[in-house]
Amino acid sequence: MKENVIKIPANNNEINLYCFLGEAILKTQIVEQALSYSITLKMNPQETKERADEFLKKYQSYTLGHAIKIATKERLYNLSLQDELNAFLQQRNWLVHKVICGNEEDLNAGNIKEELFHKIKTISDKAESIKCVIEYDLIDFCSSKGKDMSETLALLKLQEQGIRIRK
Repeated sequence: MKENVIKIPANNNEINLYCFLGEAILKTQIVEQALSYSITLKMNPQETKERADEFLKKYQSYTLGHAIKIATKERLYNLSLQDELNAFLQQRNWLVHKVICGNEEDLNAGNIKEELFHKIKTISDKAESIKCVIEYDLIDFCSSKGKDMSETLALLKLQEQGIRIRK
Protein backbone atom coordinates (compact mmCIF):
# COMPACT_ATOMS: atom_id res chain seq x y z
CA MET A 1 0.00 0.00 0.00
CA LYS A 2 1.30 3.43 -0.87
CA GLU A 3 2.24 5.59 2.07
CA ASN A 4 1.20 8.84 0.40
CA VAL A 5 -2.47 7.80 0.10
CA ILE A 6 -4.79 10.18 1.91
CA LYS A 7 -7.51 8.32 3.73
CA ILE A 8 -10.87 10.04 3.76
CA PRO A 9 -13.12 9.12 6.69
CA ALA A 10 -16.47 7.60 5.82
CA ASN A 11 -19.38 10.02 5.74
CA ASN A 12 -22.70 9.27 7.47
CA ASN A 13 -24.21 7.75 4.32
CA GLU A 14 -21.28 5.38 3.97
CA ILE A 15 -21.44 4.42 7.64
CA ASN A 16 -25.17 3.75 7.29
CA LEU A 17 -24.52 1.66 4.19
CA TYR A 18 -21.93 -0.44 6.01
CA CYS A 19 -24.30 -0.94 8.94
CA PHE A 20 -27.24 -1.90 6.71
CA LEU A 21 -25.07 -4.29 4.70
CA GLY A 22 -23.67 -5.86 7.86
CA GLU A 23 -27.11 -6.31 9.36
CA ALA A 24 -28.52 -7.85 6.17
CA ILE A 25 -25.60 -10.25 5.75
CA LEU A 26 -25.71 -11.28 9.41
CA LYS A 27 -29.46 -11.94 9.25
CA THR A 28 -28.97 -13.89 6.03
CA GLN A 29 -26.39 -16.05 7.78
CA ILE A 30 -28.87 -16.61 10.61
CA VAL A 31 -31.37 -17.89 8.02
CA GLU A 32 -28.65 -20.23 6.70
CA GLN A 33 -28.11 -21.50 10.25
CA ALA A 34 -31.84 -21.97 10.83
CA LEU A 35 -32.06 -23.96 7.59
CA SER A 36 -29.09 -26.10 8.63
CA TYR A 37 -30.71 -27.02 11.93
CA SER A 38 -34.10 -27.57 10.32
CA ILE A 39 -32.73 -29.76 7.52
CA THR A 40 -30.74 -31.78 10.04
CA LEU A 41 -33.72 -32.45 12.28
CA LYS A 42 -36.22 -33.07 9.51
CA MET A 43 -33.99 -35.46 7.60
CA ASN A 44 -32.77 -37.29 10.71
CA PRO A 45 -35.59 -37.25 13.26
CA GLN A 46 -34.70 -40.59 14.83
CA GLU A 47 -30.94 -40.09 15.10
CA THR A 48 -29.00 -39.68 18.31
CA LYS A 49 -27.73 -36.23 19.20
CA GLU A 50 -24.20 -37.29 18.30
CA ARG A 51 -25.23 -38.47 14.82
CA ALA A 52 -27.40 -35.40 14.30
CA ASP A 53 -24.41 -33.21 15.19
CA GLU A 54 -22.41 -34.98 12.46
CA PHE A 55 -25.13 -34.22 9.92
CA LEU A 56 -25.34 -30.64 11.16
CA LYS A 57 -21.62 -30.10 10.58
CA LYS A 58 -22.13 -31.20 6.99
CA TYR A 59 -25.19 -29.02 6.38
CA GLN A 60 -23.69 -25.94 8.06
CA SER A 61 -21.10 -25.69 5.34
CA TYR A 62 -23.75 -25.44 2.64
CA THR A 63 -24.53 -22.10 1.06
CA LEU A 64 -28.06 -20.75 1.24
CA GLY A 65 -28.67 -21.86 -2.34
CA HIS A 66 -27.48 -25.40 -1.69
CA ALA A 67 -29.56 -25.67 1.50
CA ILE A 68 -32.65 -24.49 -0.39
CA LYS A 69 -32.00 -27.08 -3.12
CA ILE A 70 -31.87 -29.83 -0.50
CA ALA A 71 -35.06 -28.56 1.12
CA THR A 72 -36.78 -28.52 -2.28
CA LYS A 73 -35.55 -31.97 -3.28
CA GLU A 74 -36.56 -33.49 0.06
CA ARG A 75 -39.84 -31.52 0.22
CA LEU A 76 -39.09 -30.37 3.74
CA TYR A 77 -41.30 -27.28 3.70
CA ASN A 78 -44.72 -26.31 2.50
CA LEU A 79 -44.96 -24.64 -0.89
CA SER A 80 -45.43 -21.17 0.60
CA LEU A 81 -42.20 -21.32 2.62
CA GLN A 82 -40.33 -22.92 -0.27
CA ASP A 83 -41.43 -20.07 -2.57
CA GLU A 84 -40.34 -17.53 0.06
CA LEU A 85 -36.94 -19.18 0.33
CA ASN A 86 -36.46 -19.18 -3.45
CA ALA A 87 -37.44 -15.51 -3.71
CA PHE A 88 -35.18 -14.65 -0.77
CA LEU A 89 -32.27 -16.43 -2.42
CA GLN A 90 -32.56 -14.03 -5.37
CA GLN A 91 -32.49 -11.05 -3.00
CA ARG A 92 -29.55 -12.50 -1.09
CA ASN A 93 -27.65 -13.09 -4.32
CA TRP A 94 -28.19 -9.46 -5.33
CA LEU A 95 -27.00 -8.33 -1.87
CA VAL A 96 -23.85 -10.43 -1.90
CA HIS A 97 -22.92 -10.27 -5.58
CA LYS A 98 -24.49 -7.20 -7.17
CA VAL A 99 -25.18 -4.48 -4.60
CA ILE A 100 -22.45 -2.38 -6.19
CA CYS A 101 -23.52 -2.97 -9.83
CA GLY A 102 -25.32 0.12 -11.05
CA ASN A 103 -24.40 2.09 -7.94
CA GLU A 104 -20.66 2.50 -8.54
CA GLU A 105 -20.68 6.24 -9.19
CA ASP A 106 -22.90 7.01 -6.23
CA LEU A 107 -20.85 4.78 -3.93
CA ASN A 108 -17.55 6.28 -5.10
CA ALA A 109 -18.90 9.77 -4.51
CA GLY A 110 -20.34 8.82 -1.11
CA ASN A 111 -23.83 9.77 -2.32
CA ILE A 112 -25.77 6.65 -1.43
CA LYS A 113 -29.37 6.85 -2.48
CA GLU A 114 -32.23 6.19 -0.08
CA GLU A 115 -33.60 3.51 -2.44
CA LEU A 116 -30.45 1.45 -1.93
CA PHE A 117 -30.79 1.69 1.85
CA HIS A 118 -34.44 0.67 1.55
CA LYS A 119 -33.69 -2.34 -0.65
CA ILE A 120 -30.98 -3.58 1.73
CA LYS A 121 -33.21 -3.03 4.78
CA THR A 122 -36.03 -4.93 3.04
CA ILE A 123 -33.70 -7.92 2.62
CA SER A 124 -32.75 -7.71 6.27
CA ASP A 125 -36.40 -7.61 7.33
CA LYS A 126 -37.26 -10.52 5.02
CA ALA A 127 -34.45 -12.61 6.51
CA GLU A 128 -35.84 -11.95 9.99
CA SER A 129 -39.31 -12.96 8.84
CA ILE A 130 -38.11 -16.17 7.17
CA LYS A 131 -36.10 -17.13 10.27
CA CYS A 132 -39.28 -16.88 12.33
CA VAL A 133 -41.25 -19.00 9.86
CA ILE A 134 -38.52 -21.66 9.93
CA GLU A 135 -38.54 -21.61 13.75
CA TYR A 136 -42.31 -22.11 13.92
CA ASP A 137 -42.15 -24.79 11.24
CA LEU A 138 -39.52 -26.62 13.26
CA ILE A 139 -41.60 -26.34 16.43
CA ASP A 140 -44.57 -27.83 14.55
CA PHE A 141 -42.36 -30.62 13.21
CA CYS A 142 -40.97 -31.49 16.64
CA SER A 143 -44.46 -31.38 18.14
CA SER A 144 -45.66 -33.79 15.44
CA LYS A 145 -42.91 -36.17 16.58
CA GLY A 146 -44.22 -36.12 20.16
CA LYS A 147 -41.84 -33.54 21.63
CA ASP A 148 -43.14 -31.02 24.15
CA MET A 149 -42.35 -27.67 22.57
CA SER A 150 -44.40 -25.47 24.92
CA GLU A 151 -41.35 -23.96 26.65
CA THR A 152 -39.63 -23.25 23.33
CA LEU A 153 -42.82 -21.73 21.93
CA ALA A 154 -43.19 -19.50 25.01
CA LEU A 155 -39.57 -18.32 24.69
CA LEU A 156 -40.06 -17.60 21.00
CA LYS A 157 -43.15 -15.51 21.71
CA LEU A 158 -41.23 -13.52 24.34
CA GLN A 159 -38.45 -12.95 21.84
CA GLU A 160 -40.96 -11.66 19.29
CA GLN A 161 -42.16 -9.14 21.87
CA GLY A 162 -38.64 -7.82 22.07
CA ILE A 163 -37.77 -9.40 25.40
CA ARG A 164 -34.18 -10.60 25.41
CA ILE A 165 -33.61 -13.99 26.92
CA ARG A 166 -30.27 -14.92 28.41
CA LYS A 167 -29.28 -18.35 29.60
